[in-house]
Amino acid sequence: MRIAVTGPQNTGKTSFIEDFLKEFPNYQTPEKTHRDIVKEKGLNINQLTTLETQKEIRDYLFEQMRQNTEHNVIFDRCMVDNYVYTYVQYEAGNIPKWFVDETETFLKDTLQTVDMYLFIPTALSVPLVNKGTRDLDKSYIDNVNNNFLKVLFDLARKNNITIKVISGSREERIAQVRKLI
Repeated sequence: MRIAVTGPQNTGKTSFIEDFLKEFPNYQTPEKTHRDIVKEKGLNINQLTTLETQKEIRDYLFEQMRQNTEHNVIFDRCMVDNYVYTYVQYEAGNIPKWFVDETETFLKDTLQTVDMYLFIPTALSVPLVNKGTRDLDKSYIDNVNNNFLKVLFDLARKNNITIKVISGSREERIAQVRKLI
């Protein structure tokens, strides 16, 4: 099964993937993540992102999903994430509509490359921690979370994809996924 973990920043996606790989050692995840690209290229993200940054991340995630064709793979973020963050910046007047449309085409091209999308929403139980790539503005994070919900519901309705929401403690999230796999 090919799984993509998606959701707003600071929700424990990477920690979940670490726990997942311990529980399911027959899975693998790409060695590099979008965070590596952000750090390597010194890109501004979140509220400070630019069209150029979103393009770099988009192109990286797109290629990552296309090149990793293994059956048991779990992705830390996917094209859904890039689309949502791009759309949020479009709504703020920082990214043009043509780029949103172009990114949506990339997104649709990768939808069926994943068997299950695991969405981890924001939660009060997960403290906001600044690791250098995170925005701690709660209203921004809520806006991103709301956009994830809108996009995911719309994608599920229109595209026959499986999206599951997982939440709770690290242990509870793994227990939820055990029932899904």
